Amino acid sequence: EINSCPECREDFPVGNLRVNRVLANLAQRARKLKLNPGEVASTHQCQEHQEELKLFCETDKKLICVICRDSREHREHRFLPVKEAVEIYKNQIKVSLDSLTEKKWEVLELESQQKENISKIREQSIGLQSHITLVFAEMHQILTEKEQCFLRDLGEEEEKILEQMEENLCE
Repeated sequence: EINSCPECREDFPVGNLRVNRVLANLAQRARKLKLNPGEVASTHQCQEHQEELKLFCETDKKLICVICRDSREHREHRFLPVKEAVEIYKNQIKVSLDSLTEKKWEVLELESQQKENISKIREQSIGLQSHITLVFAEMHQILTEKEQCFLRDLGEEEEKILEQMEENLCE
């Protein structure tokens, strides 16, 4: 019996075939996926029962199949259809997102106000530094003038006293 290669169409005898384990394992995994062209690839299945996950267990907060719903583990639990649970949680997430967005804007506003306050305080500090420098310069000027005045008065007084003392010596 003669076979032909599916890619190059070359004929070869049946006895020359070797098993390719890597390719065989890959083909086996592909068969397990059970994907048909018309089937949606994103359907989720229960790992335990290979059933589609159609229910949401509100107690455990996870997706389950119809068989799991009837099991002892979920007997006292509350369930919702997946689409209904999606809508409920989508609304809760939207409310949370809106709240977080509002808080974000409040924080940004507070940050802006804080930056403005920092800027004002820096300006005030620079103004106060200038004022202090000016006041001390004026005080220094006044003290220098007073010092010169006292030194002048002292010099004049010294001359008077020395003059009198010299006059007393001459007499």
